Amino acid sequence: MHRQILQSGVDRTRIKPAAGGHAAACAPRLFSPARSHPTSRAGSCDKRSVATRSQPENQFDVDTGSAEQLPTELGPRLDDMLPDSLADAVSQAADATAAAINGGISRCQVEIHLPEFWDPISGPIFPNKGDQERFWRMTRRFVEALAQQTGASSVKAVYADAGISAMLTHHWGDKTFAVDSLNARRPVSPEDELVVICCPDPFAAEECQRTVRQVAEQDEAAGGVERPVVLFNQRLSSGDVGIGLNARRLRETFLKRFNVTYSLRPVGEVGTVFRRYPGLWMVFVEEPDLPGR
Repeated sequence: MHRQILQSGVDRTRIKPAAGGHAAACAPRLFSPARSHPTSRAGSCDKRSVATRSQPENQFDVDTGSAEQLPTELGPRLDDMLPDSLADAVSQAADATAAAINGGISRCQVEIHLPEFWDPISGPIFPNKGDQERFWRMTRRFVEALAQQTGASSVKAVYADAGISAMLTHHWGDKTFAVDSLNARRPVSPEDELVVICCPDPFAAEECQRTVRQVAEQDEAAGGVERPVVLFNQRLSSGDVGIGLNARRLRETFLKRFNVTYSLRPVGEVGTVFRRYPGLWMVFVEEPDLPGR
């Protein structure tokens, strides 16, 4: 089993034999409706079964988990830590971020960049009917799960602009958290125990930084501990509006203060970059002999 581990700027490669003495690469097991997933596959030395995947329409549903049952024939694998569905990814992200917050980390960042919803250059994309609704519902499920696990009773979800926040406030009449926008004069108040800034884009970069400063100023004035602020699927720099010096300044002066508590970044058909707090950064590479692994 081949994996690449990145920690504190050190690049180390480890090769660990899989069961049976064969070297195998870990692959991204999730969200690949274009791939086939046979129930069994014969090898030269043994026969391994591959789990039946959930239906493609469920893989991107925030409210539906995967129906996959991992086969016992394969035994424990490193890629078992990867989520099986979008709902599973959101749940893992909330678990990891809550663990970081409860451990004293007040600035967190979550990245769930699925190629079906996310372009590396342009950010969110919605090619199919219902994609936009599922994308925003993903933020709601994350905020609700994080609030429950941290015990925060007053939660504020801040979106990029007033139009989005008004639309979601109208559609989510039963939500358990407050909603505001980055272009509001004061999007956060001292009563907010947890602030989640959802999907800020390059046009809201300055407002995003201003909002985080407001939280810090309110905490300093109150003489209390820093309240947690979470960036969810931020896209503060983009090829659409230019990168380079601006992106570097963002990283050096703002984003470096945020701990990436969860990251899921599929890399084409090659593999997946993954991190779940408090674990290490990992790169999973597709295993050609086991489709979907």
